[in-house]
Amino acid sequence: MYHGSPTIITALMSTVVKTAAFAAFMRLFMIGFNGVNETWTGILVVVIALSLVVSNITAAVQTNVKRVLAYSSISHAAFMLMVILANVRTNLSVNAILYYSLAYSIGSITAFGVLNAVTKYGNENFEEFNGLGKRSPLLAVCMTIAMLSLAGIPITAGFFAKYFVFTAMMTTTYKWLLILAVLTSAVGVYYYFKVIIAMYFKPAANEEPVHIDMGSKMVVVLTALITIIIGVVPSLIAEMFTV
Repeated sequence: MYHGSPTIITALMSTVVKTAAFAAFMRLFMIGFNGVNETWTGILVVVIALSLVVSNITAAVQTNVKRVLAYSSISHAAFMLMVILANVRTNLSVNAILYYSLAYSIGSITAFGVLNAVTKYGNENFEEFNGLGKRSPLLAVCMTIAMLSLAGIPITAGFFAKYFVFTAMMTTTYKWLLILAVLTSAVGVYYYFKVIIAMYFKPAANEEPVHIDMGSKMVVVLTALITIIIGVVPSLIAEMFTV
């Protein structure tokens, strides 16, 4: 569905809509149903496991960056479902899903913003990012931050987002699901780093700099900075989400 859509629509579907949906799910299960019962637990386990495996394997074989981001969003959705599965009505579980939603959203906005600028006059394949580190260093740095965060690498918001989810899952009996999440995250590192490798280690077919309007540039730079700030000091956001 995402492949033929305008990049801005894809970004909205991938971030705002998904975040709103999980806020509703969290309220439904943790408050409305007073937690996840045994019937829903079995369903969630299957959905999470399939989402982690299928989405990451599918994303890993894509040549289109927008498709990679779209399929990987399913994996991120599975991580947020893991918090609901943890069934812990504490500040920890609520903070985990809210922090993850924020980290994923700002990382995706950065990624789609750069993608929109880079592929405006070309295709959306990895080759379009070749040599971006020289053509447009600022955009390359912002995209690198976004990829590192979505991959869950330290000093970015994405690292603590996954850390909080793993901490919540440690309270459950589904340790195998936690191991599966770690293994599929390793697959995610592979395809996110493909973008970084293209930007810095592959020659560009076109040496012209990438043009981006000032408004879009400000959004990309600001979200990249926020990704680093709340990755270095996650307590800034965690305290805001304390309920």
